[in-house]
Amino acid sequence: MIKVEKVDSAYLVFDEKECESLYWNRYFGRPVNKQKPKLGDLLSPLRLSRIEVLYLVEKQEVVVYKQGRRIRLAQPTGRSELLYLIYKDLRERGFVVRSGIKFGATFAVYLKGPGIDHAPFLVQVIQPEHKLTGTEVIRAGRLSHGIRKSFIFATFDKETGPIYATLQWVKS
Repeated sequence: MIKVEKVDSAYLVFDEKECESLYWNRYFGRPVNKQKPKLGDLLSPLRLSRIEVLYLVEKQEVVVYKQGRRIRLAQPTGRSELLYLIYKDLRERGFVVRSGIKFGATFAVYLKGPGIDHAPFLVQVIQPEHKLTGTEVIRAGRLSHGIRKSFIFATFDKETGPIYATLQWVKS
């Protein structure tokens, strides 16, 4: 299992081979010292997001330590749980899921991975009871059109699982 060290609010992997495996093989984490790493770059330390760590702990691929002691992570609740359920579903479907904050969305979703292809999808996670307004739909459509991505609203129903609604521009 891969050792993850929790330092303040950061989750770090220091072993170079483990960093390479996580990043290049499955695109987990981001190198602390490189904005856009290239093959052969030193990736250590690799910073994982909390959602990535939760997923990898559930898959029994990582163990989290703090000051040399193994710790357990609290299970996500509320909005964090909703984000995790959508993240997990997208990863289970084989997508590479990264933060979409720079695009104004919750997640940017890749078919292969950053640096290999561009993210064809932006995903905005919304609460199940949320009623989308016309303004939200138009804003999402204009945003995704401007950067040539499909925009997906995602939520999770406890009985049926994930629900996705996609906006896509069509030429007439």
